[in-house]
Amino acid sequence: MGPVIPLTLAVLLMLVAALLAVLISLSRVVSVPAGGDLSVLRVTTTRLLWARLAGLAAGLAASWFVSSWNGLGRGPMLAAPVLGIGLLLGTLAGELAAPRPHGPIRGASLEIRRARDYLPGFSARLAGALTLVTVLLLSVTSVTASADDLGRAGRELAMTSPDGTVRSVTGPWPGWFYAWPMLAVLATAFLLSALVVHRVVQRGRPGLDAAARAVDDVQRAHSARVVTAAYGLCVALPLAGVAVVAAGVLFRQSDFAGWTTPAAFGLLGIAVFAAGSAIWYLAELLSRPIIRAS
Repeated sequence: MGPVIPLTLAVLLMLVAALLAVLISLSRVVSVPAGGDLSVLRVTTTRLLWARLAGLAAGLAASWFVSSWNGLGRGPMLAAPVLGIGLLLGTLAGELAAPRPHGPIRGASLEIRRARDYLPGFSARLAGALTLVTVLLLSVTSVTASADDLGRAGRELAMTSPDGTVRSVTGPWPGWFYAWPMLAVLATAFLLSALVVHRVVQRGRPGLDAAARAVDDVQRAHSARVVTAAYGLCVALPLAGVAVVAAGVLFRQSDFAGWTTPAAFGLLGIAVFAAGSAIWYLAELLSRPIIRAS
């Protein structure tokens, strides 16, 4: 019965994310001017989609490989960030493969495009908040961690009874042993996300008429949304797991300090917040803008 409950919960969360994705798509109806040659934009859309799917497939394969490496729990912890990095690489490949302006007559628009013009405000701020919480939480758990019985630093939480007669060591505790690989992967995902967003902003326009510009802006905004969602999943899913594991350790240490139970419930609150954020980002990945000619 053990694996049944997590699997059922995962399916339920996927269904909720799919429903939310439909609602998001319906609320993002974009009107663009009619007319213009949109053939290059259709090629761009196709290349972006296939590149993202290829990145997702590569990310799934790498994620399965990493999760099969237990590493005392580090493999499953890094599976989600590795999946997100695969999706980011696919998005970058699609942006690099986007067709450039062609034809006997070419033009260039005198405009300044910035990342904030395309990044989704709420999702980007949420990703920043999740990153801050993750760094702070891993900093605290690393400072309070102790070595295990084999001398591996940062794997256990050691506490002593108030009278000093009993010492309890419980784990796994998300100390430095787990923190450094997770922070390294998240730093890689952040830098890669910044690179992809830079490419999204800087690539040339395939057309300069009003319709082409409008559709191109929708494509850029969607790419930036995919990047933000992929990075958000890289942070949210491991944060939820780390918070749950740390809360379980604190509950087991409740006989040694009165503050551990409230702290454990606080960590469960963080886990719920991170899981809800993961659902939002998954829905963002599944949703697509609806383009209509005005």
